Parts: sequence; C-alpha cells; structure tokens
Amino acid sequence: MREAVASALAELARRDERAADMAGLALDTLVPERDLERLTQHSVQRFCWYELPVRFQNNHDDQLFAARSLGNLFSLLQLYQYAHICQAPETLTLLAVYRDDHEAGVAMYERLMWESGVEPPDLPELTWGTAVGDAELRALAETAASLELAISLRDIRPGKRGWRPAQEHFARSFLTQPDGHGLSHLDRVREERVRAWLNSPVHPHRQRLWPLVGQIIAGTDVPRTADAVLAPLQRLLELAADGVPLTQIGYISPSVVRQMCEDFGWRTTPSPPRSETDVTQLIALHQVLRGMRAVRRSGRRLVLTRRGRRLRENPESLWEAAAETLCRTGGLEQAAAETLLGLLLTRTPQGSGSHARRAEPDIEAAERVLTETGWRPVEPPAGRHAAAHRRTAETASDQVRAMVMSTGWLLEALNLVTEEDATGHRELTTPGRAFAIACLHKSAVAPRAVV
Repeated sequence: MREAVASALAELARRDERAADMAGLALDTLVPERDLERLTQHSVQRFCWYELPVRFQNNHDDQLFAARSLGNLFSLLQLYQYAHICQAPETLTLLAVYRDDHEAGVAMYERLMWESGVEPPDLPELTWGTAVGDAELRALAETAASLELAISLRDIRPGKRGWRPAQEHFARSFLTQPDGHGLSHLDRVREERVRAWLNSPVHPHRQRLWPLVGQIIAGTDVPRTADAVLAPLQRLLELAADGVPLTQIGYISPSVVRQMCEDFGWRTTPSPPRSETDVTQLIALHQVLRGMRAVRRSGRRLVLTRRGRRLRENPESLWEAAAETLCRTGGLEQAAAETLLGLLLTRTPQGSGSHARRAEPDIEAAERVLTETGWRPVEPPAGRHAAAHRRTAETASDQVRAMVMSTGWLLEALNLVTEEDATGHRELTTPGRAFAIACLHKSAVAPRAVV
C-alpha cells in the first residue's frame, strides 16, 4: 500500500509538484504512516468538511487547492468514492459557507455528516461524547467503518424511507458484539468513562466510590417492583394529566398535598399539612419531575409535558429518567446525591445488641465527606470582618446539608431506604440498591464534553 501511495504521489508531482506536496500533507493528517487500510469515508468527510476549513481558516483558495489535490491523489489510487467527496459540489459549497460564516459552516458539516449515513448515531445505550478516550475513539472509528460497509452492501440506504432505524439497529448490533475477550465496544467505552469519572480531579468525592467500580460499570436492570416504587411519581403524573392546581406562588394546592399524604401514609409536622412545604417527600417528587422535564407550570396549574405523557405510559422509562435526573444536575446538588448514594451502597450493615457499632448519621456522614473533599466553608479570618465571614461559612455549610437532605427525601418518598434508627442510620432496600446503582451508572457513563 505504501508503495502505491509513493507511486501515485510521484505521478502527481510530475503534473504539479505543489499539489503533490499538499496531497501528501493531507494524507498524513488522515492516516498515520499513509496506511490506506485505515482510511474511511468518515475520516475523509471529516477532513474535507471540518478539519480543512479550520487548518486553512483564513485562506479559501488554499482550502480549495488542498481538497482538489487530495481528490486527484485518490483518483490516481483508484479510490474514486473518496475522490468524489473531495471534489463534490457539496464540499465546494461548504467551504464557501465557512468563508462567510464559520458557525453556519459547522452546522452544514454536521448535517452533511448525518445525511451520509456513516456518522455513528446516538443510541439510548450510548451518546457519543466530544471529549473521548482511546476506547471511545476506536469504537467511533470502527462503527463508522462498519456503517460504510453496510451502505456499500445496501443494507442501509441513506435518504430512503426507514434508513435511520436500520442505521441505529446496525450500529447497536456492532457496538454490543463481544470480541474474543467477551467484551464489546460498548463495554469498553463504559468502563473507560466510569474510570475517568471516578478519577475526575474536580470531583474528589468520587474517590470514595472506587469499591463500587464494577457495579457502576455494569449498571442494573429495572427491578420488577418498579411499579410499586414509582407509585407516588405515577400519581403526580396522573394528576398533572388533568392539571394540578397550584397556589399563587407555585406550590401544589393544599388539597392535593393532603390527599397524597393520606394515600401514601406520609407523616408530617404539622398534621395535616398546610402546604407542600410541610411535606418533604412531595417537595422531592415535584423537584425530580421538573428536573426530568415531565411537568411544567401553565398559569395556575401543573401540567404534563410531551415527555411526561410518554413517561406516564412506560414505568421502565420513568425509572430510568428518575435515576438519570438525580445524578445529572451538576454542581453541589449532584455531588451530594453521588456521595449519599455511595455511602449507603458501601456501608457495612449495622449490627444489633450491646456490641453494635455506633453509626454516624447519614446526613452528617455525607456532609463530612463533601466538606473533606472540597465543598468546604471558608475559614473566617480574625478582625472586624470575622462575623460576616462566619455567616458566609454557616450559609455554605447549610447549603451542603440541604443538598444531601434533598436526596434523602426522594429516597424516602419512594420507599428506597429503611426508616432511620435511633442513630440516624438507614439502609437501602433491594429496589433502593438497584436505584442507587442506576443513578451512579448513568452519571458515570454520560458523555464527557470539552470544557
């Protein structure tokens, strides 16, 4: 293959030495050591439609010359499909768009890549990231190559009716096929993402989750008891289908609050509750439904969104959405959820009797972990501003505690934890462990973005 490339470049140099130099540089960018076996339609399109306009951002003529030179080289190598990409009208139009508006060029690049059919699609199991490791980069490249082959065999026919589901089905089959070691591309991408997630330098609280690494990578199936667990969420969705009355400042009306407490046996202070703010379980449920964009406010009523209607009809999807929402909020709220769930999952069950160890209450334990790993109030200095700094520190400490408590309220509302004992100790129920693992899994395998 390298001999063929050398011969083609020599022939091109006899015609136009500058074109040969430019084509050689372009090929070196596309494939290391000019190994044509690693060349794909996806990589050629990305080079012509994205990398080339960035490399020669201020010189439209150089962009055209590079694309034309590379196309001539591919023609000499009898790679006519790739030559056509370099010199196609779409490529020339795209380069002109980049010249006038870079953002418009990027948008057109993304559209052309998608229409070509070789861009690996996002799947429920895997959304491709923009900051990728070696395993994900390899999975993306090999999936694109397999899609190119499927298109050439007409198993996928871009632009024809039903081609997108066929593309997704093919990509899923390829990504989940195990290799000789019993691991699929999907398995390797998930493991890579989880390990990077645990090692994140800006989230040191995750270091304490390493004992759970295998469970986080594997995730867990939706339990058979999901219907019973999700009953309070389902009830709110059912009520929102007809519109839940809201108070003037946006809280769920007292009559609905009292009915929910009666139906699910929630104890409140005062009893009966006067407002949504008296029922921590309802606060948590309302918050998570808004977080998953299942409900929205319309005037003085809480109503279902389109997504809410879909989730209402599918308990498994509702379980997945709730798990994803709890640990995908960002910032302190996400750190608090991850910390409390990890603490409950890794804790050794407490013994009983006179020799039982004294357990640290859940809230205090999670708060301590967060403050020890960076979520720490600033120490007040001595002097005239000490009182102001002390108030700031107390506010920060209260915020950490509030975020941890919010996660606990949701677990309580869905009966995912046992009741507190005298020391403030709780344990996850069987569906509670499944939910906690699902939350951490979804947080850990989510695509990373360039920051």
